Amino acid sequence: MAATTTCLRCFSSTRTAADESVLAILSGSTAARAPSPPQRAGGSLATRVAREAGLDRQTQTREMVESERRSQFQRQIYRKWQPGDVYSPIDLSGAEQKKWKTGRKKPQSDAFDVLGINPVLEYKNFTIMSEYMTETGRIKHSKDTGLRPKNQRKIAKAIRRAIGLGLMPSVHRHPLVLKKSSPMRFL
Repeated sequence: MAATTTCLRCFSSTRTAADESVLAILSGSTAARAPSPPQRAGGSLATRVAREAGLDRQTQTREMVESERRSQFQRQIYRKWQPGDVYSPIDLSGAEQKKWKTGRKKPQSDAFDVLGINPVLEYKNFTIMSEYMTETGRIKHSKDTGLRPKNQRKIAKAIRRAIGLGLMPSVHRHPLVLKKSSPMRFL
């Protein structure tokens, strides 16, 4: 049987620029200055095969340093990229990564869930409805109300229902609510 060379994908015998930079970093460390134990000429068959395949101790430390470096970069990237995602270099900047780190957390429960109230059935209660409307009669955004999406849709439906039935004004807040908020205006 003829001698064949083994192919190890992740272990290359050629040095790359990245390997050279890692070696330069390692050569400056205090661990590199410590005297290394003398190498035995012989050794077991497994040791010689591992050394020939590039699995000696020095290669392992280089791989561990490179692995640690990769994991540190991974910790800085908070967005989970999917195959086929298109990105620009600005997406990899620190400011963009910070946006993905914080993220927007949707509320799991809100006031209606805690009290067990269905917002659609409260369309006659203009006091509750006016809390979720602006001074000009517009429905507030969910980031202002703090409601979860399902209840935000229900409260919006209740407000539109109350306006449609004529129970609430569509262009301003209800007069009784305005009177409670600023009584000096109505003297």
